[in-house]
Amino acid sequence: MIGHQNLQVAVLALAASAILSLIDNFVASVGEEAGLWQFQVFRTIFALPLLMLLGRYLGVSSRPKRLGRLALRSAAVSAGLLLYFASLGTMPVAQAGAGLFSAPIWVLIISVAIFGARIGKVHGLAVLGGFVGALTVLRPDPETLSLMSILPLAAGALYGFGMLLTREICPQESPVALALGVFVTIGLFSLGMLFTASFGQGETFLTRAWTPVTPRFLWLTLFQAGGAVIAVTLIAQAYRIGRPAHVAVFEYAFLVFAAFWGVVLWGTTTDATSWLGISIIVASGVVVARLPDARPGRAIRGRT
Repeated sequence: MIGHQNLQVAVLALAASAILSLIDNFVASVGEEAGLWQFQVFRTIFALPLLMLLGRYLGVSSRPKRLGRLALRSAAVSAGLLLYFASLGTMPVAQAGAGLFSAPIWVLIISVAIFGARIGKVHGLAVLGGFVGALTVLRPDPETLSLMSILPLAAGALYGFGMLLTREICPQESPVALALGVFVTIGLFSLGMLFTASFGQGETFLTRAWTPVTPRFLWLTLFQAGGAVIAVTLIAQAYRIGRPAHVAVFEYAFLVFAAFWGVVLWGTTTDATSWLGISIIVASGVVVARLPDARPGRAIRGRT
């Protein structure tokens, strides 16, 4: 029977995936108004006060317990997310998404190689099955693969590493502090990139410099910020209390919700092959949820 904590982790991860898949449907609309870096800067500006209000509402502190450890975790997660966005400017979404959804595989590898976790064969096969299901849905075209494919794979590795660090070195941090670290890191980096872009003539979502701010851009960004604040806080809490490989599999539900929102918002349908992949993902999540906790190995200790 699934334990209370495992059920809580599943609910948190599923809710975060539902919200993220909803707001991601409007990224293309944001791209019609401004570039990636301007969008990220404004999203951070909107997100910070929302996080502060959320912290007060939840009665949790937004101050980091160990700033160095939080900074390391924030850097890894932020780098993974930004590499994912950057890859969207150079290759099809299917390839970039397949790379990012390699995160659970990296979680498994890093858990064993660095943190000494002992994960059974069934657990490993379930995580691998979830990845195969994701590829079945996304169907990246082998003919278009290039060296740039390393970019989204690196995004998946960094994101997975950051999620591992959440439990291994940041277990005492509040979900609000964890989310705050990611937003501040992305915002500061994007501010620097926006300044750099001002010297160029780029017209793509990735390279575009500052553009006049429109009411539509502000509303879309505020919507993105609000949804991201809630989703990032939920997933941070899930990784803080749950097994990383367990949580990572439930993040595949992003694809299930993406298909749902596609029908509701745009009337797009999902074909039989995609539903097959979604079924594999769901089955993998159920298997992992029912497995006993992995035997603990060594963890990172010491001062930061």
